[in-house]
Amino acid sequence: MLDEPVRVLGTTVSAPKYQSIHDALVVIIEGLPAGSAMPTERELCQTYGVSRATVRQALGQLEIEQRIYRRQGKGTFVANAKIEQRLELMSHTEGMRASGISPSSKLIDVRRVGAGSDVGMRLDLSANAEVLRIERLRLADGDPIAIEVVFLSAERFDGITGELSDSASLYQLLSLNYGVELASAEETIEAVAAEGREAGLLRCAPGMPLLMLSRRTLDTSGQPIEFVRSLYRGDRYRFQTGLRRPELGSSQAPPENRPARVRLALPSDAPALASVFIEAWKGSYRGIVADSVIDALDFDDTTKWLGELIASKSTQTLVAELTPGHVVGFTRFGMEPDNPGNGHIFALYVAPSATGHGIGRLLIEKALAVLDPLSIRPITLWVFEDNARARKIYSHAGFVPDGGRRVEDTFGTQEVRLRHLPVHGQVVTMPSSKTPNDAPDVAVTAPPP
Repeated sequence: MLDEPVRVLGTTVSAPKYQSIHDALVVIIEGLPAGSAMPTERELCQTYGVSRATVRQALGQLEIEQRIYRRQGKGTFVANAKIEQRLELMSHTEGMRASGISPSSKLIDVRRVGAGSDVGMRLDLSANAEVLRIERLRLADGDPIAIEVVFLSAERFDGITGELSDSASLYQLLSLNYGVELASAEETIEAVAAEGREAGLLRCAPGMPLLMLSRRTLDTSGQPIEFVRSLYRGDRYRFQTGLRRPELGSSQAPPENRPARVRLALPSDAPALASVFIEAWKGSYRGIVADSVIDALDFDDTTKWLGELIASKSTQTLVAELTPGHVVGFTRFGMEPDNPGNGHIFALYVAPSATGHGIGRLLIEKALAVLDPLSIRPITLWVFEDNARARKIYSHAGFVPDGGRRVEDTFGTQEVRLRHLPVHGQVVTMPSSKTPNDAPDVAVTAPPP
């Protein structure tokens, strides 16, 4: 769990307070649009019951990570979210679309130049050989994010220059016109600083950190095809890859094993949440809840009901997605209705097709991180007594029965209350949520009527 203490040489060491506040704010920031105003330092102090120095340290770390930015006299704001892309051999267009982003390019320059020793060596050409130098500006949703320079053998690919355009895919041209199928690549990443021309093209300040990727691509016969140098804005981009020991095979993680992303729910997520909700009830609650209750669930009514809950000011809803737009689970939490000093998890659902991959555990961790970053507040929830799978998940997360029991008329089946106890003994009052409107292992919320 996120708030679990660490033992060092037999001594229990808790995570620093500022780090816990930082982790709670990260979950909130990831669901807000760029430019959204953050709560003031005073508001954060009141919300989490910590000193201004602790809040400033947490905000300072977020600023270093480029998740927020500050404007003198105006406040602190959410920065543009970084585009996350796996290190795989794919085109710019393929990579952007896989991230749910609209890609485009602008052709800057095409010319024949001498290969030189460096490029010649990478393409298995002599230093005196001619190469095609193709420079393009890469854009994501219309914003410039990278400058890409591609080198190709001029002798082999001379005719390709007449077909290059802003919308042309270089990899498609290589495949269709030359029968070239790319198979593997060697890539390095290093940090550089933006200089005058690059800063102008990328619309960033001179000196801003950039990520420089250098890639040598081979075809299916092992012959070098291209050498590419790309400069990516360090504040807008990050790369992800999977690592395995060599004897275990490829380092590429299969899609079903990729980590889920958790973010704040948006109003547009309501239909996806309704699908998860109904699938979870139909897949997990037969034999626990009367079939008539499950069969009466209506998609449109459930979508409307969940949309209202997402927009609620008194609770927060987090969603888990494996790829952008592919929601596989969600949780909703806030204050315990009868005891504002406690946090409460109202709902936790995971689609049956996504169970067994730790989605429920991840959502619980994120909910606890936001509700109780300093581990000083009891957190409660209700769960059906016969839902053994859900109770096992909650038990692993540190929830235990506290003696509370109820039978709601809607369900007609026994529920038990579970409690996650703080580790530091102090209880503070749970503040009202300020989440803006735009931002099945188990179910603990009643369905709509």
